Amino acid sequence: MKTYIHHIEASINEHGYIVLPGDVLAGLGEEDVLDIVSTHGSSKLMRLPDHEIAFFEWLRVNDPAVWNDLWSDVADAPYLVSLSYLEAFAGPEARGTFLIRDLQSVPNFYFTPEMVLLKESADFLAATRTRLEDRASLTLGQAFALQASLGPMDLWHFAYQHGKSIDAVKEAVAALVEDRILVHVPTTEHLTDHFDVD
Repeated sequence: MKTYIHHIEASINEHGYIVLPGDVLAGLGEEDVLDIVSTHGSSKLMRLPDHEIAFFEWLRVNDPAVWNDLWSDVADAPYLVSLSYLEAFAGPEARGTFLIRDLQSVPNFYFTPEMVLLKESADFLAATRTRLEDRASLTLGQAFALQASLGPMDLWHFAYQHGKSIDAVKEAVAALVEDRILVHVPTTEHLTDHFDVD
């Protein structure tokens, strides 16, 4: 019997949803994820891993309006998400973030590489990569633009992971938008209409 099956059965019996410890998540392969999602995906939710719960507890203190937009209507068991997100947390090299991208009452600050304006940002990103190769320090805006050019991310995870204030990162993003390095799409409707956020 695969070890994750025991953890799933035990957590469903205890909580009614799936809780997988970090070591179990790290050991899941692609086939395991497909098996879990096909078996339980239509009937069970999963709790976010501990590192993401720590992030959302930080968010609750540092940006309560965003936390409330995401979690205030789930008071009895917060941090439960669809099993469709399991792939993001599975395996030893998974990025493991539940990106914030569908806020309803406050602006979104979610970015994908296609939101980095290639023509306008080419020189900026080239200079940033050169500084990185030379082991020189990057400005907050340079670090943010570089990370956004590499894959999907949100402002809050960036601030948390880099130990920066949310306001400082918002200022850096505003400057990048003004300089036409980034496109900022604050509403969920426009984000899903114009960009691939899956």
